[in-house]
Amino acid sequence: MKVGVAQVDITPEPGCELSGFAARTQPSIGVLDRLYAKCLYLVEGDERLLWIHVDLIGLLREFVLDFREWAAAKLSLKASQVLISTIHTHSGPATVEISEAGRYDPAYVQFLRARLEEAAREAIENTTACTPVFVEGRCDLAVDRRKKASARTDPRVAAFGWRRDDGSFIGALTNYAMHAVALGPSNRMISADLPGRTAAILSERLPGRPIVLATNGACGNLNPPYEHITSQQLSAWGGQVADAASGLLPEAAPLTDCTLRLASRVVPIALDVLGVDQINEIADRYIGHAGSVGEWGDRYVRALEKWRRSRTEEVRDGQCAATADMEIFAVRLGPAVMLGVNAEVFSAFTDLVREATGRSVYTVGYANGVRGYLPTKVAYDEGGYEVETAHFFYNSFRFKPGGLEHLADEAVQLVRSLFA
Repeated sequence: MKVGVAQVDITPEPGCELSGFAARTQPSIGVLDRLYAKCLYLVEGDERLLWIHVDLIGLLREFVLDFREWAAAKLSLKASQVLISTIHTHSGPATVEISEAGRYDPAYVQFLRARLEEAAREAIENTTACTPVFVEGRCDLAVDRRKKASARTDPRVAAFGWRRDDGSFIGALTNYAMHAVALGPSNRMISADLPGRTAAILSERLPGRPIVLATNGACGNLNPPYEHITSQQLSAWGGQVADAASGLLPEAAPLTDCTLRLASRVVPIALDVLGVDQINEIADRYIGHAGSVGEWGDRYVRALEKWRRSRTEEVRDGQCAATADMEIFAVRLGPAVMLGVNAEVFSAFTDLVREATGRSVYTVGYANGVRGYLPTKVAYDEGGYEVETAHFFYNSFRFKPGGLEHLADEAVQLVRSLFA
């Protein structure tokens, strides 16, 4: 397998607003650690994959589609060969539009686009033959933050490495499901949070100091044990995730099956579209609860009122879509499959696909855009932030119950096609 890697610094200047928390004092006041865009380019037979992984909260779907058009024109890559994922840090610049949780920064996004083009070109122009390896470790750090009867976590840590003949690594990729919110809303420093520390520590521990893409998983319901931690604790937790792979990768046997196969599909998932009276009833009800959220109640109300106006206008104008497009981007690397999904998907999604296919399957959340939370059907009965109020901040209608299960069924078909 031929492999190319690249890494570019995408750290903004302090003073930018940080994305992810409404309950935060803005703007940023410094840099705790640098943010990077990391590129992995794989060639096996006639197949090619350009995977760009970015230390940001997420990207707009339009950004991804536009970048794919550029890659087709300038790099002769198909749209189905370009995957862009993010770590979902809540301590980076605002590259998606989340109401009252950091002002979207178009100037930074323009800068980012140029840096991603640079990384893509560098990786493609500098490939070398490597031996792929794959291991699965375990980390029990993440907790189900919802604390409901349906609680479940995903302790699996997937790790791929691309090893040179001398035993050193040119690149590595990990996957672990846990929200990148360890620093919490009190933090005002720019940071890649836990995935950034995991990547840095694993790189230090592996021979060759490879570029490491530490991807996030199906973590819509998963958090670190607690927030507002110190930088030292962040390194300790990042080390725990890195530990799950660092001892296994150097000793891993070469993959006897180096298959690289890609498949993707866009699946329309039904939205819970409301009438104007329902919109007003819900907005009034939750505004009545604003006092319970403390000092950031004003931001909560502003987000709700924006949601009320936007959804009402959309419904009255007849411009309201009944569905939202979810893209499943499947990458088979030997015996394992990575499933990119453009949502904050609950951890049960991965288990559903694993159980139905019997394959080593891992979800890459926040991939090729981010469209809000995709909870399990049972979560709607249990209630909670992800199903009741998160869509106010995403300024959209929530998904109807059953959307996750439908997407999992589609993913099962896609995974099976990769082994047919």
